[in-house]
Amino acid sequence: MSKKILLALLCLGLIVVLYFSASRPDSSPGSNYIPTTSLEEAICTKVEARNEDCKKVILIDTDSNVAFVESEFGILPVLISKDHTKMVKMLPGLDFQEFREEKEENGPITWRVENNVQKDFSILYGFATDEVKTIIINSAGDRQPNKFFVRDNLWVWYITSKDKINLPLSVTVYDANGQIISGGNEAE
Repeated sequence: MSKKILLALLCLGLIVVLYFSASRPDSSPGSNYIPTTSLEEAICTKVEARNEDCKKVILIDTDSNVAFVESEFGILPVLISKDHTKMVKMLPGLDFQEFREEKEENGPITWRVENNVQKDFSILYGFATDEVKTIIINSAGDRQPNKFFVRDNLWVWYITSKDKINLPLSVTVYDANGQIISGGNEAE
């Protein structure tokens, strides 16, 4: 009888060992792999490696595969991979001080266009003040850009396109009352 109990305990022990071995998560990279650093940390590391300051990643737009980084001097757009795991390319930034200085001659918005950043990818991005409530980009099919608040009366707005964004742009800018602040063809 003791042999039967010993055999039963051994079988039960083997079953327990097999159960825990099968239910333990796989530590090797694969479909369940969780990266050790976040996308924000990876972006900041790459930005800082290019001698730029990285205060924080303000926005990650996974639909457009673009992120925006706040630095000491401005906003830096970066392209991220389609699987949203790494930074692919850093684009020229928007400078806070330059916008403040040129606001009198440029008005409440300023922008930059980067065409063919990658195959079938162009981006238009810029700054706008709080007085700007709506922007319509007439020359890009009457598109209204995405926007997000940065700080101190300052917003960033942007659109991405598979096609080249042609200059000069035709942009109509509205205030909170629906009144046109500026409009017509303007060059960068």
